[in-house]
Amino acid sequence: MSPLEIVLICAVALIVGYAGVRWLFKKDEEIEDRRRGAAKLAGVLSKLGLKRIPEFLIDYSVGDYSGMTEKFAELARLFLDGEEAVVAEFAAVFDSVLEAKLKTEAGRALVAARLADAVKASDAQVVQNAPQAKAA
Repeated sequence: MSPLEIVLICAVALIVGYAGVRWLFKKDEEIEDRRRGAAKLAGVLSKLGLKRIPEFLIDYSVGDYSGMTEKFAELARLFLDGEEAVVAEFAAVFDSVLEAKLKTEAGRALVAARLADAVKASDAQVVQNAPQAKAA
């Protein structure tokens, strides 16, 4: 092999190596962005009152795949035992979101409009017997 061929092979190897490393860093950044997004979503869902899904997302965001499988298995067992626990968690989320909506004037207007659309003339008895909200 001539010195020119050796230099050419080294140059090609460097270019291919550089391109490969760049591609790997790009893929790594994509994974990091997904994990950051999962952590942010976990924070938002936690603020709304969910407990189990944010824990799963936190495990994903830190790369704890064994923790993820444990959380997934717990969730599956909850559904096998009955859906009451999951429904109760979503009921708590509904209450916290409703409270947040009722704190703003726009939110109260939205709730009032939705209630006006939902209530029918035949529902008058149900509305009269509805529990009263506590005064703030």
